Amino acid sequence: MKHLKTIAKDMLQVIIICGLATLLAFAMDAYGIKSSGLLLLFLLAVLIITIQTTHFIPTFIASFILIFSMDYLFLEPRYSWTVRSKSFVTSAIIFLIVAFIVNTLVSRLQSQINKSKYNANLHKKLYKASQDLLGIRGKDRVIEYSNKKLSELTGCETEFFFDIDKDETNEALKWCFKNSAACGYGEVEFQEAGYKYVPIRSANKTVGVVSIDCTKNELSTEAEECLTALLSQITIAFERETLEAEKRQEAAQHEREQIKAMVMKEISHDMYTKITSIHKNAKEIKERFNLMEDKEITEKIESIETESDYLTQTVDNLLDITKEKQK
Repeated sequence: MKHLKTIAKDMLQVIIICGLATLLAFAMDAYGIKSSGLLLLFLLAVLIITIQTTHFIPTFIASFILIFSMDYLFLEPRYSWTVRSKSFVTSAIIFLIVAFIVNTLVSRLQSQINKSKYNANLHKKLYKASQDLLGIRGKDRVIEYSNKKLSELTGCETEFFFDIDKDETNEALKWCFKNSAACGYGEVEFQEAGYKYVPIRSANKTVGVVSIDCTKNELSTEAEECLTALLSQITIAFERETLEAEKRQEAAQHEREQIKAMVMKEISHDMYTKITSIHKNAKEIKERFNLMEDKEITEKIESIETESDYLTQTVDNLLDITKEKQK
């Protein structure tokens, strides 16, 4: 339906431009301008049609319409298809050749312009995506945003897979992760699949796979370019998240080590104090046993027992903590 609308639009432009060119040719003919001047006018009309339309067919239709109009309306004998001027035949052939060359050059120029516009638009979208990814924190949020952007730019549903194990039933997914190469739709391996699988690499290592659903929409060349460019940005975001996670883990480990050192320092100080107290009381009993009263000896022994019980409890607690860590 869209193609038919485009054809109808192009043909309408051909009719309008050819009509206007013919009317202007009547005015020029009235002023005595020769056929060579009219041919230049019609060539200009062909050039305008080439620029305005999207296909080469309207250009050739317009070229023949204008040539026959020239012959029928402006050459003697008028209102007749008889051509007596050999120069006009030559001019008409040259006109068609020039029209073909102009159409080819303009088509190439339009193709380059459209490609430049597409690339500029793509770079703009990719730049915005990279800026957005810089501000997103958290692997889950990066994946959510990446899925949204990839679906938007490729026109296909996408999904990310990480930590793929041996029990995975999707053979194409496992193959892509293991071999770090694309497979599935449009590729040599698993080409019968309706999905395309592309590896996500980080530091020469495959960390995941993105799947693209090609069952509803085909993955065009432009979409492939978008996919490749955006995946590089996504990979950078994943690497950043991995580095930040490692830094957080290192910071947490360092903090745990500091707390552990402080606790051990406190325990060591406490145990040293208790041992010193036990040693002092035992030494005093040994050296002054005959001079001490029974009450004083009993107090010293009770103090030694209390300190010993505390040390025993502390050692038991440390052993329990060690056992818990080993589980």
